[in-house]
Amino acid sequence: MLEQFKAASPAIATLIFLVANVLIFLSSVALCWCLGRVFHRHRLFDRWEPLRGVEVLAAVGAVILNASVSMLGWWLWTLDVFTVQPFSFTRLLMDCLLMVLFMDFGMYWLHRIAHHPFLFATVHRFHHRHEVTNPISLFVLHPVEVLGFGCLMIAFLVVYPISLGGLMAYLTLNILFGTLGHSGVEPFPNSFKTTPVLSLLGTSTFHAEHHEHPSHNFGFYTLVWDKLFNTLDPDYDERFGRAS
Repeated sequence: MLEQFKAASPAIATLIFLVANVLIFLSSVALCWCLGRVFHRHRLFDRWEPLRGVEVLAAVGAVILNASVSMLGWWLWTLDVFTVQPFSFTRLLMDCLLMVLFMDFGMYWLHRIAHHPFLFATVHRFHHRHEVTNPISLFVLHPVEVLGFGCLMIAFLVVYPISLGGLMAYLTLNILFGTLGHSGVEPFPNSFKTTPVLSLLGTSTFHAEHHEHPSHNFGFYTLVWDKLFNTLDPDYDERFGRAS
């Protein structure tokens, strides 16, 4: 199956990636909306950010750019710049964990760099138009950010021969964390704060605080780097306790 896809025409590959990214977008929006309804008693904001035309266009643009980055990855794969190993249950967990750790570290620093005054003003401020979030907030991004994230992911694939199962698991976790972080509700219980490993996971509260206090909480999947580099919002534990 991998070899068949590798041998597909560029037109077929483009169509597959475009359809896949549209489905990912629609799934994320639907999940975000459902989380907001099911956990309405645990809202982090008193409202959702209103939908605006320019941000809807930005979200559509992000979907198209994500498909374009996928096509770039596919093209590099066909040139054997990196390899994707066949599906393997035995490697799935390890490969996914390694990619999460690499991407979490890389995204933490890219996010901090994006908050440099010049880059924030010209690039990242667009995402921070959403001081509170709504179901499309995850995709309201400047094109530079979409491409930066995509290139970071491709960089990992170049240096590590990931299995198909590990890659699919990572991509699934990525959209789940992104959707949760912008859902505006906190579905996790207060016990997360005192449970080993779980207490280090990035929660909706964690990312919501970043939208409110942009000088804190730069991580994505975990709190590890914010704790290590002293950028975790000092009110995080209290805010999480109130929301959960």
